[in-house]
Amino acid sequence: MEDFNFKKKSIDLPKNLNEFEECINEPFCIFEKKNFLDNDLYNNLLLNFPKEEQFPAIHSNGNKKFLNNKHDEFFKFIKGNVWGDFYEMFNSKKVCLTFLNLINHELKKIKNRENLKNYLFIKDYTNTFTQRLIHKILKRINFNLVRIGFEFSIIKKDCFIPPHCDTENKLLSLMIYFPPKNNDPFFSKYENLGTNFYKSKETDSQNLDIWKSKYLDQNTSIKFFENYKLFYNSKFEKNKLTGFIKTDKSWHDVKKFDDDLIRRSVNINIYLI
Repeated sequence: MEDFNFKKKSIDLPKNLNEFEECINEPFCIFEKKNFLDNDLYNNLLLNFPKEEQFPAIHSNGNKKFLNNKHDEFFKFIKGNVWGDFYEMFNSKKVCLTFLNLINHELKKIKNRENLKNYLFIKDYTNTFTQRLIHKILKRINFNLVRIGFEFSIIKKDCFIPPHCDTENKLLSLMIYFPPKNNDPFFSKYENLGTNFYKSKETDSQNLDIWKSKYLDQNTSIKFFENYKLFYNSKFEKNKLTGFIKTDKSWHDVKKFDDDLIRRSVNINIYLI
């Protein structure tokens, strides 16, 4: 494995949302940045993406496989490789607050977020009694505690992610896609495996927008697609950052696909504690 110097190279982020290659504000904020990482770093991460047998969990609704920083297996995997350094870079006060400052103006437009301030980053979150007590005290003196969620995802043939708006304590979702290299015989088919974003069709359609969201079941999904339409597709492209802010309208999914492909991605989320 090629050594990578994180002290010399890091993420490349614009200072404002309107400087991203793509920035959509309505019905909720979506932004995209191409060539997000140093190319050598990105290729090194792709080369060392965890193998499918290292994923300990599978979602019952859609069969997405995942490995995240709530799993012991996650920390065993990242120890001593490039993903460990990458995780440490992202799971930091500097990076977390950089993203929160970037989206702060958009957060203020959301009723459930308009009073957020005084962010306090918690690097190693555990749900112990002592930590819960400390967090409760900090919240009472108007600190908003935040943490990073970091998850590897694999979606295969006949699997999918149903429509949803994300859990209510999520502030921001960030995705980095890892399609195969250009010489893969199915490379051209991967572009269509991105994330789909939806909005209500018309004023007379049934409004399903909800703040406390979970994956829709099959019957509710049918009703959803009768009333909502695709307005943006984030193409499954290499070395691209796709981000969006959680609202009661931030509907998105990943469609089931028929080809024998493997959709690899990393999902980095900022949560309120």
